[in-house]
Amino acid sequence: MEQTKTQETIVNLAPLFNPEEGRTVISPLGNETGYWAGAPTVLFDDKDETFYLYYRLRNPRGHGEDERGFEVRIASSKDGENFTDVWSVHKRELNSSSIERSALVKVSDQLYRLYISYVDPADNRWRIDVVEAESPSSFQVENRKKILTASDHPNVEGVKDPYIVKHENKYYMYFVYAKGLDSAGSEEMHQTGDVHNTGLAVAPTGLAISEDGIHFDWVDTVIPVSDAGWDQYQSRLTTIIPTQNGYTVLWDGSVGVEQNYEEKMALAVSFDLRTFAKLNVDGPVLETASGKAVRYVDAIIHEGSIWYYYEYTREDGAHELRLCKVKI
Repeated sequence: MEQTKTQETIVNLAPLFNPEEGRTVISPLGNETGYWAGAPTVLFDDKDETFYLYYRLRNPRGHGEDERGFEVRIASSKDGENFTDVWSVHKRELNSSSIERSALVKVSDQLYRLYISYVDPADNRWRIDVVEAESPSSFQVENRKKILTASDHPNVEGVKDPYIVKHENKYYMYFVYAKGLDSAGSEEMHQTGDVHNTGLAVAPTGLAISEDGIHFDWVDTVIPVSDAGWDQYQSRLTTIIPTQNGYTVLWDGSVGVEQNYEEKMALAVSFDLRTFAKLNVDGPVLETASGKAVRYVDAIIHEGSIWYYYEYTREDGAHELRLCKVKI
């Protein structure tokens, strides 16, 4: 605990936001539990001075093809607040039961990548692929390439929710992975195509590193779940904010499968992007006023402020995508 406090002081943590003060930027398609708009990735493109926002839509179960993570979209905006959709893909185009958070990355003025996570129809396990295009509005998912699958590492039952950082000419990819419990059978874990909602696997954050952003080597677990406590079921890195002497890291935690869709945000720090120290061992640092989810936070530094985009659980049970700006 003493070491963690020292790290917190040295890193000079980025200022956080009040989730109740956020502005709604993407609304769900309905006004009750099961309707979601969220899982954002945001990119500000200096080339055309445009914000690009990737997000996921979900409807309640029972909507046939239009349920779970049935569609993901990319929207553009000149002010970062009012967005217009410019690209979308439905899960049927991947022959998948669900698509989740993905990472939108600008490689150069002529090359953009979308690292997309979805349920592999071959084995019902989450996987990560990549598609490339000359603009965020022109991705063709039929040209996707494999990046990481569950079979790439022993005792892994799925990989999803990638977050990409370019550091020292290498690509660092953080992702949540399903680590099956000893008592769980593989068939039981994957019957529904959503191992994270079975209670049969925990979900720590792993790290893989690449020279070219295509061929990744699995490095290690970097944010593990705790042995007990509020984050013993999931510890998912969602964004990294550089500070003067290190990095402020935001991650989602949950105590058990009952909170699988209602995770809450916590903090960690890092100096090298390979080792991390959790700062919230007793509970989350952010949740809604009514104790519900603030999750999938992504952040960029723009015009002297941190722009936080996050998924927020409303009083009616639906999830919406919000933006909150905090001056540095």
